[in-house]
Order: sequence, then C-alpha cells, then structure tokens
Amino acid sequence: MLDMKRGVSATLLIVAAVLGGIVFVTSAANLGGVTNLFERADAQEDTSTAEAVATAEDLGQAFSSVAERVNPAVVQIRATRVASRRQQDLMSPFGGSPFGGDGTQSGLGSGAFISEDGYVVTNNHVIEGADELRVVLFDGREFDAEVVGADPFSDLAVLEVDSDDFPFITFGDSDELRVGQWVLAFGSPLSEDLSNTVTSGIVSSVGRYSGAPDPRGRTTISNYIQTDAAVNPGNSGGPLVNLRGEIVGINSAIATRTGTFNGISFAVPSNIVRSTVEQLIDSGVVERGYLGISFQAASPALRRAFGASPGAAIIQEMSPDADGDTPAADAGLREEDLIVAVDGVELTDSRQIVSLISSKRPGDTVEITYNREGDERTATVTLGRRPGDDQISGNVRRPQRDDEREPTAAPARMEAYGLTLETVTPRIAREFGEDLEGVAVVEVERSSEAFRDANIRPGMVITEVDRKPVASVSDLEDVIGDIEAGEPFLLRVRAGESSFLTALTKE
Repeated sequence: MLDMKRGVSATLLIVAAVLGGIVFVTSAANLGGVTNLFERADAQEDTSTAEAVATAEDLGQAFSSVAERVNPAVVQIRATRVASRRQQDLMSPFGGSPFGGDGTQSGLGSGAFISEDGYVVTNNHVIEGADELRVVLFDGREFDAEVVGADPFSDLAVLEVDSDDFPFITFGDSDELRVGQWVLAFGSPLSEDLSNTVTSGIVSSVGRYSGAPDPRGRTTISNYIQTDAAVNPGNSGGPLVNLRGEIVGINSAIATRTGTFNGISFAVPSNIVRSTVEQLIDSGVVERGYLGISFQAASPALRRAFGASPGAAIIQEMSPDADGDTPAADAGLREEDLIVAVDGVELTDSRQIVSLISSKRPGDTVEITYNREGDERTATVTLGRRPGDDQISGNVRRPQRDDEREPTAAPARMEAYGLTLETVTPRIAREFGEDLEGVAVVEVERSSEAFRDANIRPGMVITEVDRKPVASVSDLEDVIGDIEAGEPFLLRVRAGESSFLTALTKE
C-alpha cells in the first residue's frame, strides 16, 4: 500500500511537473507574443514616420526640381525714367521711387522668357512710362530690352532681348487649376538683391472678379488666380508655375493693408496671358471682342422679382463699338434685360462678363442667355471691336452722403419700406445737373428690404414706380396703393449720372 501511495505520488509529481512546464512554456509564449506586438507597433510607427518623411522629402524634391528648371528663365527687370521732379506721378510704377542725382527714377519688376529667341512676358505696370529697360538673368548677364507691345487692360507687356538661345518656360492650362493645388511664385521681391526668390503656396481660389480700374481709371481684367504664395512689390510680372514647371499665371497684384504681402496675391491666368502675348508679338496690339453694353449687378430684390440667378447683370445702356455698330442691340438685347449666362456659362458674379467677352476676338459669336421680366431667352451676338480703352464695365454709382445734402423741410416717412422721402426740388435737381423730376431718398433704414436687397441709398432719386413716372411723393404713394399686397414692383432709381432698375415687395 505504501509502495502504491509512493507510486501515485511520484506519478502526480511527474504530471504536475509536466503541467507546470506546459504552463511555463505557454506563459513564456504569451509574454513573447506581447513583446512581439509592441515590436510590431514600434515597427509600424517607424514605418509611418519614414513614409511621412519620405513624402515630405519628395515634395521638397519636386519644389527643388521646378526651381532648377524655371529660375534660369526668370529675369529681373530694371526700369528707368528720366523726368523732372515736377513730372512725378504717384499713379505710375515710378511714383514711390526716389529721384537720383541725375533726375532719374527707377522701378523694379520681374519677368520670364517664353521663347528661346528673347521674348519676355511681364506686367504693363512694370514697364509703363519707362525710358530705359534692362533685364538681368539668373546667370548674371544683363541686356537692354525693347517693348514689343503692352496691353493695359490685362496689365501685360512683352519685351524683346536682342540675342537668342535663352532658357524659357512654356505655358500650362490655367483652366485646369484646382483650389488646393501647389504653385510656386518667382521674382525679385522688394530689392534688386533678392532676385530669383522662390515662394510656395496653394491656389486659394480661381475666378476672382475684382472689376476695379487701375490707378489711371482704366478698366482692367477682372479674372484672377488667388494664391497664398508670398508676393511683394518687385514680384510683379514674375511667373506663377505648377509642379510641372509650366506658367499658370503672371503675378500682378496683392491684397494688403500694409503695402506688403498679407497672405493673398493675384495672378493673371495663363490662358489670358498666352492669347494676349501671341497678339502682341504678331501685331503689337490686342483686339478684343466688344458686346456693346454697360451693366451692373442686378439687385437681389430685382432678381427675385424676375426669378433670375444670383450672378445676373442688368444692362444699363447700349454703346457703339469702334465702327459705330451696337452688337448687343443688333442681336435683340435691350436695356433692363438681365444677362444670366454667356456661352452656357452661368454667371455667379456679374463681373464675369468682362473676362468671358474679352477672351473673344472681334467677329466671334457668343450666345447670351438673358431674362426679360421673368422670361428667359437667348440671343447670338457677333462681337464688335472695342473702342480704345472704353471696355465694357460695371458702372460705379456714387450716392451722396447725408452730410452733402441740405436738410429737407417736410420729408415723408414710409415706415413699411424703411424710407424717408421728399419730392425733388429745384435745388436737388441742380445737384444732378438737369431738370429732374422724382422722389428723393432722404434716409433708408439699414435693416430694410430697400437698403439690404434693393440697394437704395440716401441721395438717390426714384423716377419710376411700376413702370410709371413719379414726380412727387403723392404720385409714388398713389402708384404703390394700386399694387396688390405681396406683389413685387419695379423702381427706376437715379444715382449720380446713371440709373438702375430694382424692386420692392408691396407690404
């Protein structure tokens, strides 16, 4: 029995030992598995970091490759004007530059070779008014340059250097640009010593429509590429390129409150540049199609009344082209029509008309979609020749300020519309320089539909209501009284030298 018990105990010890070994081995294996998990996690983290670094390095390499290809074709442009102090013009590119001891002023800009035989593209404002132009290349060589042609409307110019075999950059397709795409800006910001500076950024927006005149009051192109690549005075005329090293724009302007880069810059799209440059090289001048209208943005109230789209432009006047023809009128368009699309491109901003038409040439046809009092129609217009610098443009209205008008004796208050009105007096008519009849706007509540949507401001004069002339406040009240509640009605409003159509809703 004792031997049996001893045998059983020995057997149990052996079994326990075996089981313990199994447990030990299993535990060790589990611990090894945990260790392997940490090792794998560390390895994955190292791999992710390495991939991120590699991606960043690849982007940096792309920037470097583009800079190496493009920089040899980028030039610094030094412009000199010989003038007396009396001739200093603050609106010119030389206005802020000092006179030298010899009575000269200097200007600085940038440009790029676009052909091996010496053609350089830059901004018109870089070379305008210059008596001498000199370009400095990336390799230090310097050449005199002559102006082949300049186009103030697009703010572009072409220079020629008398030599050949220059490095040059090709044009890309600016219509393919997408917001968020990387771009590089080249030029000589701020100083001759900072030539061939390269900055990077993204395309912040496309189709920026400024519609603003240049300092001399001339209408300019209104379609820009917006980017956050740093651009400063001196960068003007330099190329904006994509990661293939192609010109997608010419740097032309910045939005700034300080005079230097504040994070937003603008470039003329390459497709406009290419078309303009080709014409300047071929003939020295640029011919653009002319629609033969003046226009402004339709007010929100008017768009609602006619059911027009947000970017609609209202035709104010028909105007003749360089040959005395009226292209838009000849095609059936008339004043107060609302243009909503050009060649199938729906307007999101009325100023698009400028770039859409100016990209065409005289004799080209365009399809204009327009809204005539709620009825949408189309007209095919054969474009005329633009008469000098008088391109189609949105008229700028300048309403009188309250402090420019004398107080009225007994203004009438129309609470429902937030308006204070008075019948036009001889004094008010004299302010407009003619025998004017109507109802003058004395005050407008900023929260009213009249201010917010109909764009009515103090100092304007209402001359028609619901297509009926009004010569007094009582005339206006009588006409509005016949309109059913909830119905929109039209108003013709005089502002300065121009008038426009807008709308209100009968309360």
